[in-house]
Amino acid sequence: MSPALFLLCMEFFLRMIKRKISNSKFNFHPKCEKLKITHLLFADDLMLFSRGELPSIHILMECLQEFRNIFGLVVNTSKSSIFTTGIVDNELVGILARTEFTRGEMPVRYLGIPLAAQRLLITDYSPLVDPAVVDKIHRLCRNFLWNSKRAPVAWKEVCHPKKEGGLGIRHIQSWNVALLTRVLWNIHCKADTLWVKWVNEVYLRSALVWDWQPKNGDSLLIRRLADIRDKIIMAFGISEAAVQYMADWSNAKGLETSKAYEYFRPKLIRQLWKAAIWKAFIPSKYSFILWLGLRGRLAARDRLAFLQEEHSCSFCINTIESASHLFFACPFSAHVWTDIRQWLDISRRMSTLPSAVKWLKKEKTGSFVQNKVRAITSACTIYSLWRHRNEVIFEGKAPNSEALVICIKITVYRLILALFPHGF
Repeated sequence: MSPALFLLCMEFFLRMIKRKISNSKFNFHPKCEKLKITHLLFADDLMLFSRGELPSIHILMECLQEFRNIFGLVVNTSKSSIFTTGIVDNELVGILARTEFTRGEMPVRYLGIPLAAQRLLITDYSPLVDPAVVDKIHRLCRNFLWNSKRAPVAWKEVCHPKKEGGLGIRHIQSWNVALLTRVLWNIHCKADTLWVKWVNEVYLRSALVWDWQPKNGDSLLIRRLADIRDKIIMAFGISEAAVQYMADWSNAKGLETSKAYEYFRPKLIRQLWKAAIWKAFIPSKYSFILWLGLRGRLAARDRLAFLQEEHSCSFCINTIESASHLFFACPFSAHVWTDIRQWLDISRRMSTLPSAVKWLKKEKTGSFVQNKVRAITSACTIYSLWRHRNEVIFEGKAPNSEALVICIKITVYRLILALFPHGF
């Protein structure tokens, strides 16, 4: 059945239930009575709720029978279950006989996942994923970014914004808190959703979300929301100040999760010059090598001393290889930079990666296109020197500065042509 047809049929069925229970002694489920909830729909599945007693169950079964007589659609008893708690045995026997459904075990499972109020365990998810798929996911996670077992940069540092020296990847714990804060705000605003209404009726019971205290038996989500609320109040001193601050995060559609995330995420000192390497016109692979170099995380030979291998520069073989020597102080690199500076008519000599990036950020002489060419060429030169160094080490190639300069110029021409295909 298509989703549209399913919704039309369910709308008819639910109106039928509403008519039936209004003219009978139907008793709602204790947690659903105040909001008069009798059902939940998701995709093409239906859940019905009532008090655990035979008269109320009988009314629901009459509705199902009437629905069958009208549409010819029959409930598949082998795929339907009834979940009960706190019912005496003789009452339960009568209910099972009336419904002909199998008795399900708590917690209720939907699409293989237990609908439990407590934190789910890894074993709860394991039946859904083939072990081979799990192994593949583990390999993908392990090789993400670094393609090795040893990560040059800690993940918590990667999750900072680019202006703070990270890669701008979201900090997942902070993002989760931001999403839960949005839920908390919806409860505060009494958003017009069934779940928010249910929380206000069952848990808060007319109390303000800022004053209410959860019980030990409340669900994990509810207790987590209370923890976040307490942290927000502690940060601002009083709940009124917290509400006012959170109101600034909101718009007509509700609380903006991005603003909440910005508040909760770990922060470092802003270093705007680090963000200068992440430009749309600079290829990401160039920016990534620059980022590693600025953090001192490129695997130059001076950082691999513990391996007790060759430490000398891959180009000149006269000095211990460090990033600053490899990119600027080495005679080979100096020759490359001399040709590049003459090509771009740059008089400044750069000695370190940070000084080079700072100069590029501050340098505004020349046209808009010239500034872009300088930035692209500088990033391309750093990347090309690093790549050529790896070719010398791992492929046994001989250092060739003339060929490298030609390669850099051709690459820059191609990038500029892609940026300005119709000229400038």
